[in-house]
Amino acid sequence: MSLDDVISNNTASSDFTLLEGLYQLAVTGHTNDWEFERLNNAVYERLLSSYGNLDRARLASANSQQLAD
Repeated sequence: MSLDDVISNNTASSDFTLLEGLYQLAVTGHTNDWEFERLNNAVYERLLSSYGNLDRARLASANSQQLAD
């Protein structure tokens, strides 16, 4: 399976595979290529889907605390 196949099939690829691909592109200096951009976006989307709700909850909690002060 090529890196392009992994990126295209984002839902079936493991987190490790996505991060490994991103790492390999960074190590070889291919950070300005479209492949790096696609892979970076896939990793970012996964992080956001995993941790985005936590950040929103913390932000809401901090905002309500500031209003109470």
